[in-house]
Amino acid sequence: MIAFERHGSGTPLLLIHGLTDSRRAWDPLVEPLARSFDVVSVDLRGHGESFDQPPYDAVTVASDVYEVADALGLDAPVVVGHSLGGFVATAYASLFPCRGVLNIDQSLDLRAFQELVRSVEDQLRDPSQFESIMTMMFEVMRGQLSDAEWDRLARERRFNQGAVLGLWLPVLDLDETGLDAFVDSITQPVRAPYLALHGSPVEPDYEAWLGAHVAPGRLLEWPERGHLPHLVEPDRFVSLLERFVASSATPETWPRAELETVD
Repeated sequence: MIAFERHGSGTPLLLIHGLTDSRRAWDPLVEPLARSFDVVSVDLRGHGESFDQPPYDAVTVASDVYEVADALGLDAPVVVGHSLGGFVATAYASLFPCRGVLNIDQSLDLRAFQELVRSVEDQLRDPSQFESIMTMMFEVMRGQLSDAEWDRLARERRFNQGAVLGLWLPVLDLDETGLDAFVDSITQPVRAPYLALHGSPVEPDYEAWLGAHVAPGRLLEWPERGHLPHLVEPDRFVSLLERFVASSATPETWPRAELETVD
């Protein structure tokens, strides 16, 4: 069973957390978002209070989220995902009706990430080292997040080795050609307005890469905020999301109109 919470009313909004996190990661944002949206936050399988059962591939996990949305009668929600959740949100948009996607700090070009994960693969596969290497990887991405927020997220994490390895299977097992084909299968079908918000550095050509793989797609950077820009600047994030949803109602003019001055 997929655990979820629902708050507020208005345009339907799905919130998808990052790897090892849970729906609790969104807690500081739920109340302000619920003033404008029908907010549903979920725990992905193998995370939080949801059931733990393979497979953990992006399509299966996105389908879990859709089943929740469908059962609640959410019609073409806006899907917001952080980190791994950004990739799951992209998979959701490639498979199911979707009003727009806001991907927080998850590059869809997985080649650099593949190099990173493979460099620590032995530690990830070793149960005695798994939690410590994951904690180290998170610490590197902390950015400007406050101590209180960082400690809150750390208390809520669920270090499920099977889920992590299952979700990272493509970057662990596929060669470069296979990985590119996998990414294409997730990104190319997306037709919903798509905004990628990054607080961590991206490659100089990433916006062009994104535009070639997700149409329409736009990159927005909040420099030096780190991997959790939505929690570093929650009020700014809520404002951005509200403007994104308003602009994505008219996709023929998106993203050159309302979002042009968001930063």
